Amino acid sequence: MRDGLERDLVNLQTQLDQERTHKNHQADLVTQAESKVQALQAKLDSAFEREAVARKEAEKVSERLVQLEKDRNSLELELRGMTSRYEQEARALREASSAAPTHNYQSSAQALAALQERLNAEKQKRQQAEASSQEKERQNSMLSVDYRQLQQQLHKLEGEYRQECEKVKALQKQLESETEKRTSLASDLQAQMSELSLMRTREKLLVRDLEEAKEARSSLEKELHKLEAQKSVDDVQMKELNDTLEAEQYFSTLYKTQVRELREEVDEKSRQVVELEEERTSLTHQLQLAVGRADSEALARSIAEETVAELEKEKTVKELEINDLISRHSAEVAEKDSALNAVKEREQELSKSLETLKQEKDSLNSQIQMLEDEKKKANNERQDKLDKLDRQLKTEQLLKMQAVNKLAEIMARRENLPANRKPKASASDLRRKEKECRKLQQELTLERDKFSQTVVKHQKEVQDLQALLYEENQARVRFQMEVDSKDSEIESLHRTIANLNSETASLSSGADNDIDELDSRLEGWLSIPNKQNIKRHGWRRQYVVVSSRKIIFYNSENDKQNSDPVLILDLTKVFHVRSVTQGDVIRAEVKDIPRIFQLLYAGEGESRKPGDTPGPLPLHESAGPDKAGTLVHKGHEFLAITFHMPTNCEVCQRHLWHMFKPPPALECKRCRFKIHRDHLDRKEDVVAPCKVNYDMNAAKELLLLASSVESQQNWVTRLSKKIQKSGYKAQHTTSSDGAKVSPR
Repeated sequence: MRDGLERDLVNLQTQLDQERTHKNHQADLVTQAESKVQALQAKLDSAFEREAVARKEAEKVSERLVQLEKDRNSLELELRGMTSRYEQEARALREASSAAPTHNYQSSAQALAALQERLNAEKQKRQQAEASSQEKERQNSMLSVDYRQLQQQLHKLEGEYRQECEKVKALQKQLESETEKRTSLASDLQAQMSELSLMRTREKLLVRDLEEAKEARSSLEKELHKLEAQKSVDDVQMKELNDTLEAEQYFSTLYKTQVRELREEVDEKSRQVVELEEERTSLTHQLQLAVGRADSEALARSIAEETVAELEKEKTVKELEINDLISRHSAEVAEKDSALNAVKEREQELSKSLETLKQEKDSLNSQIQMLEDEKKKANNERQDKLDKLDRQLKTEQLLKMQAVNKLAEIMARRENLPANRKPKASASDLRRKEKECRKLQQELTLERDKFSQTVVKHQKEVQDLQALLYEENQARVRFQMEVDSKDSEIESLHRTIANLNSETASLSSGADNDIDELDSRLEGWLSIPNKQNIKRHGWRRQYVVVSSRKIIFYNSENDKQNSDPVLILDLTKVFHVRSVTQGDVIRAEVKDIPRIFQLLYAGEGESRKPGDTPGPLPLHESAGPDKAGTLVHKGHEFLAITFHMPTNCEVCQRHLWHMFKPPPALECKRCRFKIHRDHLDRKEDVVAPCKVNYDMNAAKELLLLASSVESQQNWVTRLSKKIQKSGYKAQHTTSSDGAKVSPR
């Protein structure tokens, strides 16, 4: 199964590499297409420029053509006028020549001379008109030639314009095809990216299956796992790191929701700014009205001056009242002085109690230090004993292997004797060999019994040491919680003294100084879930006290007086506080959701009273099913199970399996520790504490139920301010800037 998973993993890796190369190829194609589109766009721009130049030239040619047409028409009109004048003169000449025979000779001679002169003049005019007509015809022919050339140029420019239009259309079609190719390539790239994400998720699933197969193999090779405990611890640490990664991913989504909420707040602020702008315009309007009213009030000022005299009379009455109040104030000052003396006496009593609490704190710190030293010493002794037991185990195994090898060698010699020599062996030799075999067999059984007794003894010692270490850890946690509770009381007493001092200063100076809301003490009744399923198990009331460094939970106010907390959260390890939604608490009542809020904190900042059932779970486990069938004992989480394969109890070494009717058994979910159920039913103290604990660095959540919606909002607001001042983010920000962070 492992080989198949590894082959699948290798195949998926190759597919992932292929998808990456394909993705790079697609990206190259997209870049090439973009370069082509840019080149085509440049060509299209140049074509548009050439088209604009051609249009300008065509407009110039058309204007010149129109001018030439005008010149041609004017010349034609002049030619027609000259032709008509010539015809009129010729007609007049013919009429005069036809009328000449009717006159006499003298008159005809005179008329002929006049006509001759007139004819000469007409001939000269005719020659001039013909010359001008020829000149006009020459100009007309030149203009017609120019006209034909311009028409040819116009036809040529129109053809070039049509060609450029066709080129532009082709470039537009090519540009559209390139854009379609680009969109198709982008869609293909998105599809490839989605397939790549699917491949990655499949790879993660296969890696998870591979880890489960490794765990199954480790459960089948339990003897090897006992000798290689360090390797199993490394595997558990790897799993815890994966859980931490999932928690970080959860926080990234959480911070995204916070960013969205902050954006909504920014939008709300912008709306408020708009409203303020509107209010400002209304105020300016009111100011203008007020200026108008001021003019009217100036008129009323004269009337007010008349009332000044009456106010002077009232002033004398007020002075008498002030004298009375001064006498009363002196009496109150005397009372305040007596109260101040009583407060000073109370301050002295509180300082004495503070000194006693400090002494108790020092003694508890010394006891904790002694317990830690004893714990280190016990750990060193346990390590020495374990090394010694390992050496003894190796020597015992070596002796066992030597005895087995010797017995196997003797049996092999006996079986390898030739058949023809068997009848020749004497009865005494056979008896001697059998005697040696029985003796070796007895020695082997004795060695095995001795080895099993030694192993049981060593396991018993290791279990005793682990139980002692577990009890010492529980005692250390209990003392540490008492010290934190005492610190909170000391802080409360310090704040009370500071308040008294501030009241004293206010009495002596007559000023009223308010206390900062962040430094004030926050405490009250809240409820936490009994178990994960809130509808089934309900809520449990707790008295919660929030100091400047800790959040302390008590079962009652008497426990608070006795400094006996059940849960303490380090405020420097708290990430965030927020109101919950229906999706966050699906098992809660709908009417209770507005009163519930959530705390997110690091597991290392949690201190829980020994013997108290754990409420919050790590974030990666909080969404799991209810642990109704889980038995918790010495850190183990036992589940009822039956074995049908060869398995032994890790306490009594008896069989824990049967093919058809296996005995009831228990197995730890964390360390895979397997025992008979009878050991817990008979309350035998033979089970060692669990070797695997929750990751103390894992993020956890805690649901809290307030008494009302207003109380919930007050708790969330105050806790948010404290977290911003001294929470996880604030401490890490100050530590990154070089500031020193308090250890507690």
